This record gives sequence, C-alpha cells and structure tokens, in this order.
Amino acid sequence: MDEAIRQQIEANEIGAIALDTEVFDAKQLTLEVGLLRRVAQFADSEISVLMPDVIAGEIEAHLLQAASEAQGKLKRAMRLIDHAKLLSLVGDAKPATQLLEQIADPAAAAEIASQRLAGWIERTGAVVLQASDHVTLDQVMLRYFGAQAPFAASGPKKHEFPDAVALLTLERWAEQQERKVLVVSNDPDWVRYCATSPRLVAVRDLADALSGFQDQTASYAARRLAELLNEGDSVGLQRALLQALDGQDDKVEFEVDADSQFELEPEGVAAHFIDVELPDPEWAKQTFEAVDYGDGKVFVQIAATAVAEVSSYFRFRKWDGIDREYMSMGSGHIVTEERINVEAIVTLGGQIPERLEIEAIEILPQTHHIELSDIEPDWMSDPDNYDTYDRE
Repeated sequence: MDEAIRQQIEANEIGAIALDTEVFDAKQLTLEVGLLRRVAQFADSEISVLMPDVIAGEIEAHLLQAASEAQGKLKRAMRLIDHAKLLSLVGDAKPATQLLEQIADPAAAAEIASQRLAGWIERTGAVVLQASDHVTLDQVMLRYFGAQAPFAASGPKKHEFPDAVALLTLERWAEQQERKVLVVSNDPDWVRYCATSPRLVAVRDLADALSGFQDQTASYAARRLAELLNEGDSVGLQRALLQALDGQDDKVEFEVDADSQFELEPEGVAAHFIDVELPDPEWAKQTFEAVDYGDGKVFVQIAATAVAEVSSYFRFRKWDGIDREYMSMGSGHIVTEERINVEAIVTLGGQIPERLEIEAIEILPQTHHIELSDIEPDWMSDPDNYDTYDRE
C-alpha cells in the first residue's frame, strides 16, 4: 500500500471503507468467500463499511442477473434430462422435478439476490447510505454540466450518473463525520474524482486496501512467507497450493473460443493441474499481502502461476444441403498445456511470525481464456480411419 495512505490509517484519519460495484464484479460476486468475505473484519470495529444505496442497487441487480443466467442453463439442462429420459431411472421423480422447478422459478432468483446482499451487509456491519439524505440533484447536475469527475468532458455520460450520486454521497458523509473514506475502485472515473477530493482516498485493489489495516505482526508474517521462498520453501507453499488447486479445481473457470470447418458445440472442460510456479521472492515481498488477522491466524493473499493440462470437449455437425438437416460429425477433444494466473488466500497459523504453518488455502475464483484454431473430430486424426493403398 502507498505509504502516505498507510500513515493516514495509522493516524486514524481514515475512518471508513467503501467498495465500488466494479470491485464486486471483479471478484465475480463471491460475497461469501475470498476477499469480499474478509471485509467482515470491520464489523464492530472503529472502521465503518459504507455502501451508498445506488451501489447496493447495482450489486443486487448484478446478483439477480447472475442467478437468472444460472437458471437459464438449468432450464436447458432440464430439457436435455427430460429428452434423455434420465429421470426414469428414479423411482419417484416428482420430488426431484418439483425441486428443480422451484429453483428455476424467476422469483427464486430475485429472492436469492436480495438474501445474498442482505447477508453481506449484516456480516460486514455495512451502513447503507441513502443518497436522498446526502445529495441534491443540483449538485449532480453542476458536475454534469461542468464535466467534473466522474463525468467526462465528452462521450456518453448517462452511465456516470450512478457514480456521481455514490461519490457525492460518500463525500457528504465524510464531511459530516469529519473523517476520510478509503474508496476501493479500479474505475478511472472514481479514481479521478478521489484525486480532487479532500475526504475520499482511492485504492485500486481490495487486497491492497485490506492490507493497510493489518498490524505489524500480520504484515511481517506475509513478508516472512515471501522470504521463505528464498530458503527452499520450507513451509511447503508450492506443494500446498498444488493440492488446493486439485481439490478446488471448480474455482478456475475456462472460457474456450474455437473455430472449425464444422459447426461445433462445447461439451465441457477438464483440467489436471501438474505444477505451480511461485513468484520470485523479491516480487513476492511486494505482492503477498496480509488481508486479515485474528484468533492467532493471519490470512495472506498470494499470486502464482499454475500449469495445467486442459482437455476441451466438443461435438461437431455439418449441414446437409440435400437432405436439409444437420449431420453429426462425431465428437473430439483437444488437450493443451495452459499457464494460469491464480490468486489464493493462505491461512497461516503456528507461532506467528517466527514459525509459520500453512493451515488452509482458499483458491480465489479465476477465469482463464483458451483459443483453439482449426479443431476437428477425433476420428479425423485417427490413422486407422485413413485410406490405405498397396503400392507394390
């Protein structure tokens, strides 16, 4: 963290923290785990967690969208299950069908979105700030016509109105409380606004923000974990991280873009992690950050590179212009070796900070993109399917 910001925290000048919607989206809306879970350390503390109501509305809308998209995939799977008559294997399929229909109900998406946000607010002790109590329309419009941050001098500005309302709400709260607010956002417009504000201090990364509130013991533990990489990794971080990846491979999502002479339909991806490359010790000292400390445990966010053999599966088909129907061309799978940037939260116990022990590792959600060119069904690469001729 920037030393000037850390000094403001230590001097108790910063008395609150607020997260932009962009932060929640960047963490894939994982409110119950990972770094967003660690914001709960401020509950019942002297640091307030602030959430302008416009941000709360955006987050709930994004949660609803994610739930609705998941329901769409479930409904498609239900149709495939019904078509394949798989439920006929169950003696009484009615309870299972009713449960799936209940989950797929649009009302369920709205309910779970509301519950998840309310749960995060309760766990973190967040204060939801009503914009109507802090901001007037005149204040927003003055910034709009003056092209002041977060409004840009040119281009579409309608998407910046919620940002303006949220930032002005935080600014007014900070003025009333005579405290500064640490604002976590990687949005350039938010950063630009905070640069001109005497009360709002911008930090682009949530882990960086959380690290600024940890005491020296936690910070030293994170630094010591990095130093041990230069001493043969005696704590076993590489081995533990590889084991965690094997057990939490669902945390890494793969997006595959492929092209072929045939029409293709993805049928899933399977990954086998074979190695982990830890960063250079000097770089690790800069990037390993303590994000929480309590009950004799330090939680450190780390970054590494995972190496995996990834199998991407497809089905192929071709349009038959004569019969006017699609013709199956079979299936295929492509195996590639991928280098994947991963982040994790390491729980350190033992005698902190002299004798560290890794107690647990939580892999943070990550999306990895794979591009495949000119792929084809497996049978086209099988020599047994080639025509052979005697050339005597």
